[in-house]
Amino acid sequence: MESASSIVPIPSARPYRSHKLRACDYCRKRKARCSVEVLGQACLLCRANGRQCEYSDARITPARAGSRPSDLDSHPQSPSAGQSLKRSHAVLEDNITDSPLYTQHVARKQALRRDGIDDDNGITTQSAHIVGPAITSDAHVLEQYMSPNSPEGNEPTQNPYRVYSADPHKPVLYRRVPRRRAGLEVAKEPGVKQQVVLEQVLAPNARRLLHLYLDKVHPAFPVIDENQLLDTRKNDASGPSAALICQIYAITMTYWNQTSFSKVHPHPDSRFAWNLAVKALQDDFLAPTLSTLQTVLVDLTGRPTYSITGNVINIGRAVTFSYSLGLNRDPSQWNISQYEKNLRVRIWWGILIHDSWGSLAHGTPSCINSTQYDVPPPTLDMLKSTVNSSRAHEKSLEGFIALCSLTEILGRVLPLVYDLKGNTQKETLKTIRRVETDLDEWEDSLPEYLIRNSQEEPAVSGSKFHYMQAVAQSDASNTSEALKYRQFECRKSAQTIVNFVRSLQSSHLGEFWLPYGAYYLTSTTTLLLRFAVETTEDAVAESCVSSVKMLTQRLRHAREHDDWDLADDCLSQCEGIIARMTHNGRSSDQTSNLPRPIFNGLEIDAPGDWLDATMPAFYGPMDGSSQMRDVWGMFDYEEPLII
Repeated sequence: MESASSIVPIPSARPYRSHKLRACDYCRKRKARCSVEVLGQACLLCRANGRQCEYSDARITPARAGSRPSDLDSHPQSPSAGQSLKRSHAVLEDNITDSPLYTQHVARKQALRRDGIDDDNGITTQSAHIVGPAITSDAHVLEQYMSPNSPEGNEPTQNPYRVYSADPHKPVLYRRVPRRRAGLEVAKEPGVKQQVVLEQVLAPNARRLLHLYLDKVHPAFPVIDENQLLDTRKNDASGPSAALICQIYAITMTYWNQTSFSKVHPHPDSRFAWNLAVKALQDDFLAPTLSTLQTVLVDLTGRPTYSITGNVINIGRAVTFSYSLGLNRDPSQWNISQYEKNLRVRIWWGILIHDSWGSLAHGTPSCINSTQYDVPPPTLDMLKSTVNSSRAHEKSLEGFIALCSLTEILGRVLPLVYDLKGNTQKETLKTIRRVETDLDEWEDSLPEYLIRNSQEEPAVSGSKFHYMQAVAQSDASNTSEALKYRQFECRKSAQTIVNFVRSLQSSHLGEFWLPYGAYYLTSTTTLLLRFAVETTEDAVAESCVSSVKMLTQRLRHAREHDDWDLADDCLSQCEGIIARMTHNGRSSDQTSNLPRPIFNGLEIDAPGDWLDATMPAFYGPMDGSSQMRDVWGMFDYEEPLII
């Protein structure tokens, strides 16, 4: 009994708020409970994130004013307590500085914190802002004068400019500006609190979700670096920001049911995850960096879309901030690392994609003009991964490159859609013919696997459909043979989209989709309904109504059985339009005497009452007359089951 009582049992876990077994740096930083099941192993929070516990050297801090000596001496530190602090953790090898990964790690650190000056709290107080072209040449001369190597230079002073490109024809200079508003309290690491909450909710699958993002989202939309995301140096500035991690956790909620652990762990609340991620992004925008743009790109790519207004605002902020960082300039000849050049290119094209396709989906003019950037499209060498080099991964990257080229073509169509002053008919038709030629060349350049069975194929049909929308509004005469041909092509493109959606399997629905596809499906359905209402040809009306039936049937099946959120907007809008059309059937003389308005310099037919609120305003009667068909009874049908 005496010998047994002298044995001190080893605790199986660290007591809460224990000072004998202190918390690791990761838990202390996040003010989370450091729970250790077995001494010598990582705590639960570090294990959930795939990392080892790390402990910085304990520093003796001076006693607080008013502390009694007895309080400091009442808890002497035992020798065994110091030994218990020695837990296993990863040790860098001596030759790590010679490895390519370390070189890339240093380049990431320089790219994410370039020109930053830290204060005593470790917060970057200054950032770089590009010098405008109006004074670039003058500032370049001044920079050369203030250079220490200049013979005219006197005693060295702080140079307000930094030269990125000394090309005399296109010099690129940056100046330092305050990163945050004076007097405004900014978090040292925005999003840390939200990240801790999400990781506690998602534990122990938080680390798996990072790999899920790299598997599902990143190959099709590579705006971040895999090594940056998987970097274990969490205390380093080159690692992923907390706000970016929150966005990645939120976007992977769409693919949760496709994982192996979904059978054991229930699906978290997607709206709760997105609200935390959005709060982290708002805090990050108070003192933005290059990483903030990556964060907002992941946010805009997320599904489902909970706030169109929020997305439109984020697109505008991302575009203007990217201008201030000079991302719209070609960095190929700049005095920066190749890693930063590639990073700037992929971020810019991600912003351009969201700005252009978001403009088409949300009905707002694009923030980027095609004449105000010269960044070349990304190449496969820029996007290739050191983590995943499979052929399937390369095919997804090639699909992203094709989407970038298609976005350039779309950028030439959008000015026609949102032009309020109106160009001449001759100029408009010239632009349309050039765009049509570019679109044909783009389709011919696609690899075979992108044409047949690719997630990018909707972009092919969708671009044709919206291109024909711009064409249809540009013809002046309803009796023109050219107009009838354009209307036929527009209807054919819409029906092509319907056939494509019907051919999708469950595996296709689970792949990566941009959120704007939901609005393209709605516009396709709306256009087909308008064709059915305004044509006097029985075959055309029946074909359009049949296409609407098949599309809504397939979308409803995809929503109920595959949880495909892109079908929500089309189903709600389509059912409402059909119900309204059936209830408010109108006669043929309601639009016969309406004046013909001018749109984009061309005369078009005036829309009707309910049609004005539900369908585009630039479509006139399909056959040149104002006779409306009685197609209301065509929508009473029974849907067959899809096997």
